[in-house]
Amino acid sequence: MKYMIYVLHEYGENFHYQALKTLLEENNIQLEYYEFACIKYLIKSLIKTDYRLFKRQIKNCLFILSLLFSKNKKVVLGIAPFDYRLIFLRFFLLKHNIYYHTSWPYWDEVNFPKRTFVNGLVIKVWKKFLQSIEYIFSVTSFGKENLQKYIHKSNINVVYHSFDKRIFFDKNLNREIDYLYVGRLIFEKGIEELLEIFSKRKETLLIVGNGELKEIVKTYASKFSNIIYIGHKNKEELSEIYNKSKFLILNSKKTKTWEELFGMVLIESMACGCIPIAVNHIGPKEIIENGKSGILFKEGNLKNILNEKKHFLIKKEDVIKRSEMFEIKNIKKRWKKIL
Repeated sequence: MKYMIYVLHEYGENFHYQALKTLLEENNIQLEYYEFACIKYLIKSLIKTDYRLFKRQIKNCLFILSLLFSKNKKVVLGIAPFDYRLIFLRFFLLKHNIYYHTSWPYWDEVNFPKRTFVNGLVIKVWKKFLQSIEYIFSVTSFGKENLQKYIHKSNINVVYHSFDKRIFFDKNLNREIDYLYVGRLIFEKGIEELLEIFSKRKETLLIVGNGELKEIVKTYASKFSNIIYIGHKNKEELSEIYNKSKFLILNSKKTKTWEELFGMVLIESMACGCIPIAVNHIGPKEIIENGKSGILFKEGNLKNILNEKKHFLIKKEDVIKRSEMFEIKNIKKRWKKIL
């Protein structure tokens, strides 16, 4: 039987584990993905009569149950900080070797995304969990520093998300698109401000993605010829779009429970030579060297940044060079502790 390592995540974010998968395959180890929110999605599958979703959730439920009757499995757990569901999950994980994987940077027990049912008991369970697990993989250095109050720094490593160089690379295409946005079309991404700014400019703005503000985006696109909306695109299509674009914009807005973290869009676009202009949240600050491999700006200052045109001084070659540290071949080394 082939040796296995398991990823147990709320949503099954498989693309976050490309580097881990590569490392394990090189060591003849198989990686399997499971989702712990299986009851929620099992109900959803029944309501929507979605057979494929139902079948996947049955598989997820059976795996979680199997943890009760086995031991010493290596499980990479991806769960939001202080999520109350850990109280239940820990019973299934007690006999196994747990490696916690998190992109959340703040560990002050005050600032965290999922606040439902959080109380003193939940906080206590989380503290005990963090102190007892095998290892922690943090997506940012900032997160690693904050986690050191729970576990010794020798048991924490920074493991950035990674991109596939076979898909994302500079193809030396004509960069006919001035500015690009790729991502969810939601308020937190600063979409409305972005649209308003470009409704008063002449440069092209290409928007890629889906979300609750889709109709607003379509309305602007119908009124202003320089604003173009093309919906959702797959990885290969995105690579072509990045290669045809000069600048990528991330205009995110911080809320009480969210800010822009370590975005795949940034590293993938940079690998294609698309120069990033991003808000100075935790994620972009970890990726971009301000003034060298991109531009970082304070919230609300995008209009001024575009007018100052400092981003025109950034060299494509420097952006691509910076992106190389996030290639799968480099990030896979950071997962080695799991072996």
